[in-house]
Amino acid sequence: MTNRRSALVAKSVALAAAMATAGTMLAACGSGGSSGSADGKTTIRLVWWGNDARAAATQKAVQQFEQANPKIKVETEFSDYGSYVQKLTTQVAANAAPDIIQLDRPTFGEYVSKHVLANMQSYVDSKKLDLSKVDAGLLSGEQYDGDQYAVPAGQTTQMFVYNADAFQKAGIADPAGGWTWQQFQDDLVKLKKSTGKAGVTDLGWAIDWFDTWLHQRGKSAYTTDGKLGFTTDDLTQFWTYTDGLRKSGLATPAEVTTKQDGSTATSALISGDAAIEENYDSNLTGYIAATKTNLKAAPLPTDTPGPETSGLAALPPVYFGIPAASKKKDAAIKLLDFLVNDTEAGATLGTSRGVPPNTAIRAQVCSAATPADKQTCAYEQQVASSVGPSKTWAWPMGSSAVKADFQKVYDTVVFGKASPAQAAAQLVSDAKDAIEE
Repeated sequence: MTNRRSALVAKSVALAAAMATAGTMLAACGSGGSSGSADGKTTIRLVWWGNDARAAATQKAVQQFEQANPKIKVETEFSDYGSYVQKLTTQVAANAAPDIIQLDRPTFGEYVSKHVLANMQSYVDSKKLDLSKVDAGLLSGEQYDGDQYAVPAGQTTQMFVYNADAFQKAGIADPAGGWTWQQFQDDLVKLKKSTGKAGVTDLGWAIDWFDTWLHQRGKSAYTTDGKLGFTTDDLTQFWTYTDGLRKSGLATPAEVTTKQDGSTATSALISGDAAIEENYDSNLTGYIAATKTNLKAAPLPTDTPGPETSGLAALPPVYFGIPAASKKKDAAIKLLDFLVNDTEAGATLGTSRGVPPNTAIRAQVCSAATPADKQTCAYEQQVASSVGPSKTWAWPMGSSAVKADFQKVYDTVVFGKASPAQAAAQLVSDAKDAIEE
């Protein structure tokens, strides 16, 4: 998610939650009925953000659902992220939210903390929402107080995407099988000598990448009870390391780093300013489509291999939730169950939201995937034994504001206006205010 997105979430979702009345927002999940229309059908609304390819796949899957469930009609709507959040904010505040909404980590954290989302656990227990073929580690990140409040629409994990041609030219061994941080730094030196440019896109700009660094040290950006999970010293160490890479010419310069937002449009790897970049593997297909360069994915460098400390986690790129105020929860649950478990729908959705969450359908989709998508599938399979659960990667209320602030504060480091220690102290102070107010 970009910083612009994060700032929008911080402002918009908090406003919606504040305006929502407790009586309507805390409606019990079991009370969800099915209000009918004049033609005897129940009409539900499904909304999401994304590109045209995601929209086409989703709309086709919805048509398949309607054919299998002729008494339910699904109205769909999609837009860009900014428009989506603004409109949803207004609808939630007015008790007019759609019946199924797409979420990401910041929006989920904000909404679930403010009790905007319905508790799905009774549906899971009764198998009306069958999540038995979704890995428990992936499901854990959408739970609150032990109950399921959202459904993962797919799975992604962290990766280092790299220029394989540059690696070969520099005489560097393929890192796909894993590497240590010392090997990583040695490779950056070789890349610098071979290309004359930085080896890696500066890791210091995003709290996402700091979170992977923390997990390799037994910590996390946030605790499971929604508090800050790191200290000023932790962040000082991280930013001292990344600042040192930049000053050595091994990481991108300030004017390149400040433009980063996680998209291929601003990517230093795509622009040729770096040969390695951290991101989520659900973006690998987009990277490959954006350049003729031979790109591959590798796990993060680590000195602490293992699911809990690899810096890798099974994360949903996006989630599906049901607003607690919806009066058509039963029908909405039917659609979610279909999207997760129907083989035909799984093939239609493909990798539009990461690899399918249902592991059986994932195997089918990956076996028939395009070459680019096959790389994502192969990477997920390759790192499966090193991927940890998503529970400790959850972001609480206020985290979107912290994410937006993270790069702004790091900019003061890369442009020489503050030391890593000074910037870390500021970020931690601001972050505590944001999530603990």
